[in-house]
Amino acid sequence: MHPLVQALATLLLGLSAGLCQAELLGIPGSQWQVESDCRKSACEVSLTDGATTEQVLQFPSPPSHASHESGIFLLTFGCGTACSATYAYKLGGSLGGPFPLVEVADSEREVLMSLGDSSVRFYRMFEANDKPLYEITPEFGGYSLLESIADTGIEDHVFRVTYQGKADLEMLEYEAPPLP
Repeated sequence: MHPLVQALATLLLGLSAGLCQAELLGIPGSQWQVESDCRKSACEVSLTDGATTEQVLQFPSPPSHASHESGIFLLTFGCGTACSATYAYKLGGSLGGPFPLVEVADSEREVLMSLGDSSVRFYRMFEANDKPLYEITPEFGGYSLLESIADTGIEDHVFRVTYQGKADLEMLEYEAPPLP
């Protein structure tokens, strides 16, 4: 092979490798992994356990975090400072989202808690509309909601948010309703 042709072939191969990038993201405590096949500005995001692969969605970048609980996968994608988009997925094709800044999820009742600019919103993971099940706007003292939050959690389907109120730490609670 002529040296010039060989150099061009090597260059083209190197360029095409830069346009196509596949990566795997492990899911703690699960046999499943997230596979992202990225080309230019789009990634095909799939779930795989080695034997089965399911395409989930296309997104401009691979997910930064993934979890799996009670048959539901949560895939979180970064989109900037204090910004994330989370999608919920059930094997077989049910996809919900995107939901902004998800803090806690109840996979059994398919409800998640999302933080807005000034309110805490609770969504059903797989409902077609964008309306929250419930929304709470706490009175916090002089800070943004994100700066005011001290702790979040869930126990027995009850979401809890501890935040800096006007005078002291305050807590709000919301019980996820059972599935219809």
